[in-house]
Amino acid sequence: MRAPNAVAAMPELLRFLLRNALIGFAAAAVFVSILALADIGRFGTVLRASDIGLLAFALLVYLLGLTFAGVQVGFALMLGHATPDDDKRDERIKRRWPGQDR
Repeated sequence: MRAPNAVAAMPELLRFLLRNALIGFAAAAVFVSILALADIGRFGTVLRASDIGLLAFALLVYLLGLTFAGVQVGFALMLGHATPDDDKRDERIKRRWPGQDR
């Protein structure tokens, strides 16, 4: 007997939030990498010269990732990307009013 796929077993809303949060963390990693590679404000130089530069890089990615993930989830919700739970709610409303044609 095969074990169920962990992603397939997740509720749709949780997948929606996780997908958009990962997009935000990826954007933060790209943003911090560009800051370091372009050496804006000597940020890349400080990272390379410091003995804890990798830790500082990871911490900045994490903290900006939290911010960007929240913004990405907010954008996805406010722009009206439908979640599968919305479809289920619409079906319940349709069942409540059987004589209404759409």
